[in-house]
Amino acid sequence: MFYGVKGTCKKYQSTWTTNALFAATYNLWAAKIPLIEQNRDAQTIETTGVTTDKKGKRAVMTEKTLFMSNRLQSFGNTTGNAEILESVQYPASYLNKARDTDVIGICNAVLSRAVANATALTAYGVTAAMITDLQASITAYSATLAKPKNAKAQTKTATENLTKLFKEAEDLLVKRMDLDIELFKVSKPDFYSQYKTSRIIISTGGKATALLGNVTAAENGEPLKNVTFTFAPESNGMLKSASAVAVDTMVKKSAEKGNFRIPSMPEGTYTVTVKKVGYKPQVVTVNVANGETTNLKIEMEKN
Repeated sequence: MFYGVKGTCKKYQSTWTTNALFAATYNLWAAKIPLIEQNRDAQTIETTGVTTDKKGKRAVMTEKTLFMSNRLQSFGNTTGNAEILESVQYPASYLNKARDTDVIGICNAVLSRAVANATALTAYGVTAAMITDLQASITAYSATLAKPKNAKAQTKTATENLTKLFKEAEDLLVKRMDLDIELFKVSKPDFYSQYKTSRIIISTGGKATALLGNVTAAENGEPLKNVTFTFAPESNGMLKSASAVAVDTMVKKSAEKGNFRIPSMPEGTYTVTVKKVGYKPQVVTVNVANGETTNLKIEMEKN
């Protein structure tokens, strides 16, 4: 609808440009559109790549740590060093399930033992390069920890900005331009008529819109099933204008791979409550635009 209004006003610019009142309001309103577009693009930022990179670096670090732990255990058994044995016996399942900060602590502990016994470990197949590689893998994984959260924070901020910008733009239309267009009803009937037409939101019954969701565990990126998503429409200008569409609260649950899909959804801004037993609940905001597919990606932290 915004693009329709903008196109009409551009077409008849020579008609209203000398009217200081209408021109001032239009310029304020038109300035909101590029800001909406920028935040729309930021809202749909792809965080999957960031999470995949994090998982890959964790796998490399874990593999190198398990190898080093194996060599240290062999060394400890051969020399009868109980202290080393007790400090490096971590099964793969334990490392895979450990929280981010915990797994880094474990890997650093193994690394410390390897550094302290580097000379002796040469006979057990451990080279200086292997110890250096383990250190590098820990550093590389540690550097990824903040990236998914940063991407998520960027998406959240963009969504909050969109809610504010849509309201500001709609207020300018409803409270000023929709009123001031009456100045042209008699003198410029074509402009008046086309403006009124562009302000009508054609209901698609939600068929042209859809939302795709995905939810994963923050600690390891694994998909989470049976996560409940409750979508409550916000009372902003967008939904009020689309009054022809009945907008009700919707509830969806994630499937085996953490995915869910809403094939039909009226456009507007929604408050989304995300819940799963054993995890911290979240509340986010998402904007659904007519004719576009919106992606919602959530990472949940354990209680």
